[in-house]
Amino acid sequence: MNMNKSLIALAVAGVFATSAAMADVSIYGQANVSYDFVDNDGHRDSSGVGSNASRLGFKGSEALGGGLSAIWQVESQIAIGNGAGPYDNPGSQTGLGFRDTFAGLKGEQWGSVRLGRMDTPYKLATRRMDMFHNTIADNRSLMGIAHDIRTNNTVNYTSANYTGFSFAGSYFGDQQGTAPQSTSSTFGSNTINNTNEGYSLAGMFDSGPFFATAAYQSNSNGPAPANPSRNSDAWKAALGYSVDQFAINGIYEKISDKYLSGDTTSWHLSGRFNMTPADAIKASYTDLDNHISGASNTGAKQYTIGYDHKMSIRTTMYALWTKLDNDQNAAYQLGWNSSGTSYSQAAIGNSPTAFSVGMKHSF
Repeated sequence: MNMNKSLIALAVAGVFATSAAMADVSIYGQANVSYDFVDNDGHRDSSGVGSNASRLGFKGSEALGGGLSAIWQVESQIAIGNGAGPYDNPGSQTGLGFRDTFAGLKGEQWGSVRLGRMDTPYKLATRRMDMFHNTIADNRSLMGIAHDIRTNNTVNYTSANYTGFSFAGSYFGDQQGTAPQSTSSTFGSNTINNTNEGYSLAGMFDSGPFFATAAYQSNSNGPAPANPSRNSDAWKAALGYSVDQFAINGIYEKISDKYLSGDTTSWHLSGRFNMTPADAIKASYTDLDNHISGASNTGAKQYTIGYDHKMSIRTTMYALWTKLDNDQNAAYQLGWNSSGTSYSQAAIGNSPTAFSVGMKHSF
């Protein structure tokens, strides 16, 4: 009997191993956890475990011949430290396939076409240039508002790399009400907005130490029964330079509100200096001016410094300090649009700060 059970177990294991090999399925993910201390500048302070876009994913491909492959991916967010978490910010959303999830075709010479839910090209164009991305110090506290988003009902084309040049475009349909990670800067704060449809374009050049990108996105927010059409357009351009010893990045962005009339402009500068192959110090500065409907004193600035220590090729320990300095009539919050579970809750005109120590492990 024991012999029969062993043979059955071996046969089942062999079937699963053969299926996985034929389908070319990969399991991957990232655990990015921190302990965050948030000072809300006179209001109730907070501290706790932050899960910073921690994720678990499955992806695969199948060769179809002639350089063509079928591709697919299912990626979910994991809120380490608070389970499913309260659904009050993007970092706590843990539904199956909440992150980039799609199926499509890929060609060796022309690129890929994907259908599903995924980051817009506008968002992806500068994510690599934020040295504190997916932490409470993420520059999306002030940049990319309503446009650095992941969209449902999306069709995407991404080109192959042509001697350093590549480009991408997406069209996204109705987001079924409130789009996750979609926020509006209309009132000088990170408030929820709706997105019904839109399109996103980005071009990139990546060669040697230089990286350059430009992107444009248009969102249609309405009409809804009790809400007239609220359209928003955005464009940005960025330039980066990176060598073994140091890196420096600069981003400029302009977001226009077609309903209340006006725009917000922001710029970001960040740098990293590698003291040793394993140790680096980093710093960034972000500045936002809000000109919606003639609003005054509704801008903000963010300052961040940090330290990274690589334990291995997959594991990094880090520490950072960040401050968001609101103007008198602004109420932007640290971490609100960062895909993390920690964020500040400062009142209008206040300037929250945060100190964070954490570990990121990729697998």
